[in-house]
Amino acid sequence: MKIRLVNLFSILFVFSLISSVILPAYAEVTSLQTNVGFYKGGNQIHFTGTTASGDSQNVYVVIYGPNNSFVLLSYGTADSHNNFQIMVDTSTQENQPKFSLKGIYNATAFVMNKASGKTVDFIFSPDGSPMVPSSPTNLIATTYSPTEIDLSWSAPAMNGGSTITGYKIERNDGNGFNVIQTTQAIAYPDTGLTPGKQYSYRVSAINSAGTSNSSKMVYATTMPPPVQNNPQGSSVTPQNNPGTTTQTQTTNETQAIYEEIQKRIENAKRLQQILNPKSNVISLNENLGVVDLIGNTSSLNVETKNKIPSFDFNNLMYPFIALAGAGLIITVIYTKKNKLWFSPNVTSTSKTDLNTPEFVERDNDLIEEDYSLMILKNRLAKGEITIEEFNRLKDALKEP
Repeated sequence: MKIRLVNLFSILFVFSLISSVILPAYAEVTSLQTNVGFYKGGNQIHFTGTTASGDSQNVYVVIYGPNNSFVLLSYGTADSHNNFQIMVDTSTQENQPKFSLKGIYNATAFVMNKASGKTVDFIFSPDGSPMVPSSPTNLIATTYSPTEIDLSWSAPAMNGGSTITGYKIERNDGNGFNVIQTTQAIAYPDTGLTPGKQYSYRVSAINSAGTSNSSKMVYATTMPPPVQNNPQGSSVTPQNNPGTTTQTQTTNETQAIYEEIQKRIENAKRLQQILNPKSNVISLNENLGVVDLIGNTSSLNVETKNKIPSFDFNNLMYPFIALAGAGLIITVIYTKKNKLWFSPNVTSTSKTDLNTPEFVERDNDLIEEDYSLMILKNRLAKGEITIEEFNRLKDALKEP
């Protein structure tokens, strides 16, 4: 048993020694390419590449057709700089039948292990007519804003024997893919999108032979809609307009002030009819109470020829105070004529006391100190009315 084991180890040692001498050392192919991407019948296909440093310089190239069927196996030798060139002539009587299909072929170069080699694709057309290009590569979708996603991609490795004339861009918003643009560029900004929504994209290349298969699909989601904060710190969306309510309130307040001015103007017109029925100008020289306290007097002239009065909202206190004084004079005259006048100095009196001499004398004193007469005296002292106007107004107040 021991002898048999020794013999077995001896055989394995000798086999390994022989293998190291006879069999070439493993050398890996590091690059492979063709001189063009499109070939037609009769062309020579040139393969070039490099290998890693090693003892063996033999390089093999195996070619498969469009239907993944074996076409042929060729070989070459790398030089001292690890570069190799291998040529396949499709015009020979032996090779011409092997290259009878139009489409994409692939070739793999290797030294010892095909799986460790390098592969390259090329297009072959027996009659020389172009075919659709290969698919675009490296498609990237980048979110730019709540309504925009930017796309970019690389041109296809093979143009199909014809110049690429454009790219078809498709987008899926959840309802299937639809063409959104055709462009000659290799980038595109997709705008007008819905905020916070996911989209998917794919791109195809176009040449004179048609449209390629689409690229790999990519996904991107737009940014959420922006959020704005009002002065109180609560969030509002851009659709809300905080100024709308304020603007409406301001309009309503302006309308209310205008209507109040119209009422005061009507009161002034009635006063003019009492004081000077033949005049077309309303003269309001009376500012009662507040104006007397602050020592400020003004006048407001309003022409009554079916014109809407204009006014300055920055100085609304003047017409309010002036018209208030005018309204008071109207009230005084009206109550005098209708015998509705009363005074806080008059105490409760029975009907039998109304004819007594004491009451009559007291009533005359009240007339003398009447508020409206006091106002007229005040205006006369300030020079705001003439003596003639004073007498006329005083007589109007005394009329029964």
